[in-house]
Amino acid sequence: MMPQTKDIIKSLPIVLREQPDELLSSWLARHARYYGVGRLRLLHHCRLSSPSLEALDQEISFGQQIMLAGYFHREPSEIAAMSHVAVKPEFHNLIRRSHPVQWCQYCSKVAERSEGGGAIGKSWMQGWRITCRICGNRLVDTSATFESKTHWDSFARYWEMGCEGEAIFESCLSNPAQSGPSPMTALRLLLMPRRPFPQELWDGYRPSRLLNVVLPGFDDLVHRLGLKAAQFHNFVHFVGLRVPLLAGVAIVMRDPVNVISQLRDNLSFQDRDRFASIESGATNSTGR
Repeated sequence: MMPQTKDIIKSLPIVLREQPDELLSSWLARHARYYGVGRLRLLHHCRLSSPSLEALDQEISFGQQIMLAGYFHREPSEIAAMSHVAVKPEFHNLIRRSHPVQWCQYCSKVAERSEGGGAIGKSWMQGWRITCRICGNRLVDTSATFESKTHWDSFARYWEMGCEGEAIFESCLSNPAQSGPSPMTALRLLLMPRRPFPQELWDGYRPSRLLNVVLPGFDDLVHRLGLKAAQFHNFVHFVGLRVPLLAGVAIVMRDPVNVISQLRDNLSFQDRDRFASIESGATNSTGR
């Protein structure tokens, strides 16, 4: 919402410095706490029509960027850079809208020693990140449910390839015009059901995904750790499981033509049309 011509934007007397890679809603929430007002009251003061601070993270118009820039002594481009507005829609399912499921312990402690206590990093909300964008340390889960040493040690073998997959996502986001398949397409394909081998049917077949084709033994590992339910609820997984998913993406992107052909050969007949649809980018469906 833009102000009337006769309105004058009165900048806030004290503006808190944003932390490196800080999320826009986090920065605005810290101002609300500093001034002792509610979040919606802060939005009302800035004459912005938005249901929440978090909504601005996902979609913020240029007019809203100008309004916030005026109130907070920033350039509109600086406001936009704290949001996810530059992220292509196909990646939105990999972004948390609130309550990060991972965080950087080191950067959080650094922020606590400055005026940035409680700051939330953008990379903490992004489901393709396994390292902190600022310090490079491994992100850890905010919940202790899956951050056990057993789970982490089981997936640690995929760490280097997982970092490669993370870098591929970052490169795609910074260079949207680059050629080749999207890493998001690769991830969707890897999460499709895999046709079981005959010996698996005799051995009590367990649901499997195409990811097991490029990372043999992955399905058995997930079953042994009791993580089947956690694997396919959504795209933003806990960090330990995110590592092999990104590793699978890295393998696909190294040789997409041959690897995707190999994945196609492991499909059941009824899934081939859906596979082709995802491969062509014509659908946003997730794994079953």
